[in-house]
Amino acid sequence: MNNSTQKSIKRLSIAILTIGGITLIYTYVQMISQLWLNNFIIPITWNPDIKGWQIFILAARFVGITLLFALCCIFLYRINKGLKDGEIFPKSNISLIRWSALVAALLAFVHSNYDAVVKGESEFMLDSNTILIPLIVLLFAGLYKMAYLAAKDSKLAI
Repeated sequence: MNNSTQKSIKRLSIAILTIGGITLIYTYVQMISQLWLNNFIIPITWNPDIKGWQIFILAARFVGITLLFALCCIFLYRINKGLKDGEIFPKSNISLIRWSALVAALLAFVHSNYDAVVKGESEFMLDSNTILIPLIVLLFAGLYKMAYLAAKDSKLAI
């Protein structure tokens, strides 16, 4: 792979990490302001009947977004390291994408219930995105695996 392509991928990785970091910081600020600064964004209305559910959704959102950003960082690091070593599709990223599908399922579920939890309502929502988004990520994991196998076969042919 030529040097300009590697530089372009590094720049794209930096842009993705920057946007992801800004999103992560925004989410942290939003959650902190909802929990402790009642006048900034719509504050959380604590409902004693579902307080455990509310804490679970808030914690899952915090952990899920942090974990998804960390998985993205690891993925991009492995891609850039693989390109440096002459490997286009590192095999270790296949399992990483599958784990991302699990985290995406958690985040889709949390996202569908987040507004009700903030308002203190005892609704339980489950929408099609909870199933659709992880399936799409798993599809990309399969495509990535096929690309890895194709790259491996082309190396053997040479």
